[in-house]
Amino acid sequence: MSEQPQDPRLQAQLPPVYEPVFMAEVDSIEQEIARRAEAGAEEGLLVWAEHQRDGQGQHGVWSSPPGGLYCGVFLQPDFERALWPETALVALLALGTTVAELVPPLTGLDYRWPNDVLINGHKVGGIALKPAGDEGLMILCQLNVAPPIEGWEYASLVADAGAETTPGEALERYSRYLLDGLQRWHDEGLPAICQSLRARGLAAIDESGNMRSQPEQTLQSFFADLAS
Repeated sequence: MSEQPQDPRLQAQLPPVYEPVFMAEVDSIEQEIARRAEAGAEEGLLVWAEHQRDGQGQHGVWSSPPGGLYCGVFLQPDFERALWPETALVALLALGTTVAELVPPLTGLDYRWPNDVLINGHKVGGIALKPAGDEGLMILCQLNVAPPIEGWEYASLVADAGAETTPGEALERYSRYLLDGLQRWHDEGLPAICQSLRARGLAAIDESGNMRSQPEQTLQSFFADLAS
C-alpha cells in the first residue's frame, strides 16, 4: 500500500500516466520494484522513497539519507530488448534537464557517459537500468538534493550548487521529462536524444549513443546484464 508523504518537501504532482507509490523507508527502490513486478505490477509504476537502507550505485552502496530523490519507473517494453540500453540516455537527459532547471545560472553542470550527472566535476545524480520480472525494465534514478553527502567525489544540489528546491520538485520535473523523452525517442530515435545531450555538454558520443574515443565502450556492453 502506498503511503502519503508527511513532509511537504516530498510531495509531488505527477503526470497521470504514472501509478505512484511513496514509501517512507525501503530496503532499495530496485528491490521494491522487483517485488512488485513479480506480483504483477503494471507498466507506469513509479516508486519513490524518503530513505533507502540499501540503495546501490554503480560502485556499491549509494548513501540514501532523507533529503535526496530515490525513485524508479517500471516499464513493460514493446520494443526489442537490444534497444533497452538506449533508455539510459533518455533518462540521463531527463535528469540533466531537471538539474539544469533547479540550479542557479552558470553552475558547472556536466554529464559522464552513460549515466551520471555532475556538478562542478562531482557526481550529483545517476541513472541505472535493471531487468524486472520476465519482460520488465526498471529505470532507477538517484539525485542528491539536500542530504549531507560524504566523500569528495559527491555533490548535492543545495549544499554545492546553492539550489533552492526539494526532492518533490525534482521528481515532478524528472518524471515529466522522462515521459517526454521516451516519447521523443520513440518518434525520432536515439540520434535526437544524442543531439540534445551533445548540446548540453556530452560531446564525446556518436548518434548511436556510444563513446567516440573508445569504440569498445558501447551502451550494450555497459548494460550487458539487461540481455539476460
